[in-house]
Amino acid sequence: MEKQVQLLIKTLRKQKGITQKELAEQLQVSFQTVSKWENGITAPDISYLPKLAEFFNVSTDVLLGIKPLKEFENNWRRFDECGYWNQHMERTRRWKQLYWNDDYFSFLVKEVWKLHTPVNILDFGCGYGFLGLKLLPLLPEGSTYTGIDIDRKAIEEAHQTFQEFHAETYFIQEDLYHYKPEKKYDVVIGLILISYLQKPREIIQKMKESLAEKGKLILIDVNMEVEQAGYYSCMEEERGLERPDYTPIWKNEVTHRERDYRMGTKLPSLLKSIGLTAIQARISDKVFIYDLENTDNRQINEAFRYVHENKDSSRGGHSFYTSRGASYTQAEQYVNYYEKTKQYFDSGSPFAVSTSGIYFVWGELPDSQIPRSNQ
Repeated sequence: MEKQVQLLIKTLRKQKGITQKELAEQLQVSFQTVSKWENGITAPDISYLPKLAEFFNVSTDVLLGIKPLKEFENNWRRFDECGYWNQHMERTRRWKQLYWNDDYFSFLVKEVWKLHTPVNILDFGCGYGFLGLKLLPLLPEGSTYTGIDIDRKAIEEAHQTFQEFHAETYFIQEDLYHYKPEKKYDVVIGLILISYLQKPREIIQKMKESLAEKGKLILIDVNMEVEQAGYYSCMEEERGLERPDYTPIWKNEVTHRERDYRMGTKLPSLLKSIGLTAIQARISDKVFIYDLENTDNRQINEAFRYVHENKDSSRGGHSFYTSRGASYTQAEQYVNYYEKTKQYFDSGSPFAVSTSGIYFVWGELPDSQIPRSNQ
């Protein structure tokens, strides 16, 4: 007996988060026609099959039920694997260039954390050593810096870069989930790390286990809601285009353990849950301005533009948003906003203001929690 062909239009439509009416509008048919297709009352004309397959980004074999849909499930990004960062290393560098605030970090190191005596530092997820490059010039002579990261290429680059420093530096290529703390450090730190981990508490616990007596755990991460609230473009007034709310997509990313968009604000609670004390937090005072007329602002302008135009969402279009739970109408709003923004940035005198939303959160290891064998 031949296998009956079963069109997966309804399944694919729901997976994409669109209504029958929205699908009908894309295909220029009535929503009653779509309803009949989905209920098996009628079948689409053969000319519609490639259009449907293209719209849902599947093969016609999947559309017809000949091949299983699971082969074409959406792939959620795995930020705690090195593959993603290898592909987006230039964007990562530009992002740090744009959002980092040297003078505020110097203030924290010297006036708030009071690192006035030599310290041994362990940097979780160090990458190419960005934090080490910022920290070592601010620390007393005799301080050491150790970085650990899963990415071999990043570690090799760090080895080369830090040859210029007189301070002792060490680098460990290791998966953070497999890493077993052996030495103790005065400061354990992580930059924009925890929000991207599928098992954040497990890694924070390992960071705690790496602390020496009176050691300080410092985590630096973002709250994307704060950043979104702190963004303003003159385009909003000039063109009447309000920035859409990205929270529904971000919430879906949390559900699928892709990243946590509010991690910066959650960090104090996480540090308390693992038994740290004297927990405090600050928010970076960095506010950057995109203004092509300001020639002294060239580096900021270039970094802002590069980061904006190389987001995953800008390249993925509608499919990026719908794969993260947005309806087709919402995806249309996001794509339209991005396209209008790009046009605005290409205009004669664009102007935008944005905050970084970066949190600095730290806590200390109570004396009672230090294993006697390690003292």
